[in-house]
Amino acid sequence: MTYPGLLPHRLSGIFLTAFCASILGCSATVPSSNSLAGGQLRGNVHGGQQPVTGASVQLYAAGTTGYGSAATALLSSPVVTDASGSFTITGSYTCPSSTSQLYIVARGGNPGLSPGTNNGALALMAALGPCSLHGGQYTLDPNAFITINEVTTVASVYALAAFMGGDAAHLGTSSTNAIGLANSFQAVNNLVNTATGGALAITPAGNGTAPQAKINTLANIVASCVNSTGIGNPCAALATAATPSGGTTPTDTIQGTLNVARNPANNVSALFALASATPPFQPTVSPAPNDWTLGVSYTGIGLLNPQGLAIDGSGNVWIANNGTAPNSSSVTELSNTGTVLSGASGYTGGGMSFALGIAIDPSGNAWVTAYGNSNVVKLSSSGAILSGANGFTGGGLSSPRGIAIDGTGNAWVTDSDSQSVIKLSSSGAILSGAAGFTAGGSTSPGSIAIDSAGNAWVANIGDFTITELSNSGAVLSGASGYFLGGQVHPISIAMDASDNAWFINAFGNAVFELNSSGSLLSPVAGWPSCVSPVPPTLPGRRCNTSFVLPMTLDGSGSIWTGTANDYFDSLGRLTARTFGVARLNSSGAILSGPGGYVPTGSTTIAVDGSGNIWVDNAAGNNLTELIGAATPAVTPLSVGVKNHTLGMRP
Repeated sequence: MTYPGLLPHRLSGIFLTAFCASILGCSATVPSSNSLAGGQLRGNVHGGQQPVTGASVQLYAAGTTGYGSAATALLSSPVVTDASGSFTITGSYTCPSSTSQLYIVARGGNPGLSPGTNNGALALMAALGPCSLHGGQYTLDPNAFITINEVTTVASVYALAAFMGGDAAHLGTSSTNAIGLANSFQAVNNLVNTATGGALAITPAGNGTAPQAKINTLANIVASCVNSTGIGNPCAALATAATPSGGTTPTDTIQGTLNVARNPANNVSALFALASATPPFQPTVSPAPNDWTLGVSYTGIGLLNPQGLAIDGSGNVWIANNGTAPNSSSVTELSNTGTVLSGASGYTGGGMSFALGIAIDPSGNAWVTAYGNSNVVKLSSSGAILSGANGFTGGGLSSPRGIAIDGTGNAWVTDSDSQSVIKLSSSGAILSGAAGFTAGGSTSPGSIAIDSAGNAWVANIGDFTITELSNSGAVLSGASGYFLGGQVHPISIAMDASDNAWFINAFGNAVFELNSSGSLLSPVAGWPSCVSPVPPTLPGRRCNTSFVLPMTLDGSGSIWTGTANDYFDSLGRLTARTFGVARLNSSGAILSGPGGYVPTGSTTIAVDGSGNIWVDNAAGNNLTELIGAATPAVTPLSVGVKNHTLGMRP
């Protein structure tokens, strides 16, 4: 679990209906499972700035039988673009249901070359979203114009990467993650205007900076193949650069874009070089970026020294603001697209002072540790205080820090002053005695996580140990805890699907793994999350190991943690410092390049049910969302504990 807490809430069936009606525009009625007749659609297909004639256009509804499952083709025969690249779809399609997520794909055609040309590698798409009520029938908006080009393709593929299969006809989700898929379709609208085909600079809510130049640069790279015959270079060059080590070579531009989205640190310079000298989409990035992740940065959302981050069951983001003075703490809640749900000042009251950790219980309530007032504050899913004017106190609470929720809704809190772990019932009653659980050798408890058996795992940053407690507080890790060696300071801890504990050394950029019995599975020195060049060169980059770092796991068991990089000039002077995130697979191999994906903040980190990574930055009072970078994870973590789905996809 990310320090100090990452635990969201479960969405009920009733709320799902309201969510669809109010957010997705699926109508104000209960969604229908019956087929629903569609209306007219119109748009055009462009490669770069050239119309694509003779392209085959098909409308799809995302699959519902699993991740990457076959989508449903809604047109009995694809329509074909005319001499201007335009197409029209009449009422010849049927929405499988009012909540079906629809997207459109164009294949082949002539991108403005000599007559008779057909680029078989050309594949472009645009994510459109759910059917809604128009003129008494469920359809996509017949008044909206649809542009299909490289920009809409990049935005759609990145947002939907976690749900895509081997080609554009395979895009779907499990029956238990319809919300994650719907949120991913919404995320497309934070990146691109599908009516104009232009990349956005600012998100529709007005508080997010979209990666416009990076999207355009990726679109220009794709355009190098689209605006060709499809035979030989530049399509062959794109296919080569977009093929990861041991991966499958793409045969069209959607597959190539998907490979880049899933492997954003792979062949960055080679891909950058593929854009033409006169790229069709502007502005662009220059020089080549560190990686090809797409990050949306949210500012002006009420953050004030954020220290805790959690995702609830609907994909909303909850942030504990430490504040800058006593009783200045608050909790900020954002929708999955960055809209502020908690008002300009956030949720306040209940005795919150110097809030630090936050976690979400299975009922969707948020729990916040407030070490300034030695209490724990509980808020409802709508932000109402449920723990009284002064919060929950007693039981040894003196300086509460980390917090995690078990499968029955009990809160587990680490307290640094009392050097104990306090367990509270869902109603705030102390379950751990007058002084908390104090055995197990811990004098510096910080981050805490719960495994699927309900046992609590505590990272003791100053003691070089991990303490494991049973659900009743009995010590399972021996009198002195699981000793990690005198140089390992565990700061963040998380559990995987096998109940192995993962943690990161606060001052070493190294990730460690213990099995469920406390035996070390990683190398003694851990797996590095950041690697400095050897030998060092000037000017150049170095990993900085002097910062405490967050950590979480996604639904494939990949580890996500913070990184810090220092940059020096030719005289050895520090010129810049960037913070980012690193991704390691479950075997400890770095997937994010030597220095991680940068730049982002690195205070706390979480993954949602759409596969987006959220990172808050206390220094800048901002929040970064890496679109579709991860594998979706069960949210909240307390539901993963309850249903034995930690470290798995929903």
